[in-house]
Amino acid sequence: MIGTGLGARLLFLCLVLLPGVSDTPATVHDRLWHHRNLGKAYYENPATQLKAVDEFKQALDLSPESARDQVNYGLALLRAGHPKEAIAELSKAQKQDPSIPHTWFNLGIAYKKEFDNERAIQQLEGMLKLVPNEAATHYNLGVLYRQAGKADQALMHFTAAVDLNPNFAAPHFQIYNAYRETGRK
Repeated sequence: MIGTGLGARLLFLCLVLLPGVSDTPATVHDRLWHHRNLGKAYYENPATQLKAVDEFKQALDLSPESARDQVNYGLALLRAGHPKEAIAELSKAQKQDPSIPHTWFNLGIAYKKEFDNERAIQQLEGMLKLVPNEAATHYNLGVLYRQAGKADQALMHFTAAVDLNPNFAAPHFQIYNAYRETGRK
């Protein structure tokens, strides 16, 4: 009887000490949150952005139907300096769930970085439909419209950005330049 108990305990100790074997294996849910949390921690540190890409990719592999994980992966790619790959991933997330504002805004910024101003404007206009009172969106639209030579639309968005956030300095500067260039006061 003592031998049986001792044998069971030894078997348990062997299983616990074996690499990769545990008496309480991590669930998919636990691993998913592990990768999400590590991804977020790495994402916030410029020196570890590629690690964030890897962690968010692992989370997406565990939850391939999750628009949330698709967005996180796309954002990590964008921040790590891979705009083309980010555009592909964020576009997938947008198709999965078009109600997520982050996809619209960040696709707009990604297209802006790729000098595809037409698509950037489409994405940011889509963002405004979801979140009309976002100063950064208005500002970025103003910049894009200004680059496209549409001064009136640019001024409208710069003014909206200032109205929404008077402490946001960039649109003030853009308004000043637009007025100066057009001879307005």
